[in-house]
Amino acid sequence: MPQRKLYSTLKNPAGYKFLLFISMFYMSVMLLNAVMTNRYIGTDSFFLLGGVFVSPFLFVLDDIIAEIFGYKITRMVILSGFACQTLFALGAQLIVLAPFPSFFTEAHSYDYILGHSLLRIDISGLIAYVTANLVNSYVITRWKVLLKGRKFWLRSVGSSIFSEALYSLIAVVMIEIGSIPSKNLFKIILIIYLVKAVTSIVFAVPSQIFVNYIKKRIGIDVYDFPKKFTPFKYKNKPQEAPNV
Repeated sequence: MPQRKLYSTLKNPAGYKFLLFISMFYMSVMLLNAVMTNRYIGTDSFFLLGGVFVSPFLFVLDDIIAEIFGYKITRMVILSGFACQTLFALGAQLIVLAPFPSFFTEAHSYDYILGHSLLRIDISGLIAYVTANLVNSYVITRWKVLLKGRKFWLRSVGSSIFSEALYSLIAVVMIEIGSIPSKNLFKIILIIYLVKAVTSIVFAVPSQIFVNYIKKRIGIDVYDFPKKFTPFKYKNKPQEAPNV
């Protein structure tokens, strides 16, 4: 396959439109996960956090964005997403604390869902996601170089399973400590992690098919060769992708 020069997504209308859509979709999943995390699902003897059925797709989307656009843009999407989610949580907090008329009996429902608990979820999620998702993006893009762009499905499963374990431990402990008895907490963390791991495995091949189609459709396939490759620093000069 001939080498392809890296070029700005902004100069590629198809790539720009796709990046815009998938970034908005990523943001929607982030907000859905944050709002539904404290909606427990199950019975008294066995229950899970509602967000467990949403958050695995953040890692799937993270892998897709990193595979197509590279680590730098993926990092920007993740950090921008959390900046927007924090603004959403702070705005909701201000409205919840505002005075309301006596006939408005549903105020407590808004306070429970969008009050201080959402802000706590946002801060906890920020720490967990910035750690886990950026590690996930780093691993999958570095493996892409080592494997010359092949076997995205395998790289996606490997990086996601590792980063999801890290996220599950950090996020659930920070969000639910004091709310869930400690004897149940780590059992819930293990079950949540297994749900995420299975989701990553199930969606690995469909993601591979989707990524291959999008790469051909928009003509973008970024390889990262950075001098600085960390969650908060990235120095790189445009280079050509290796022969694949």
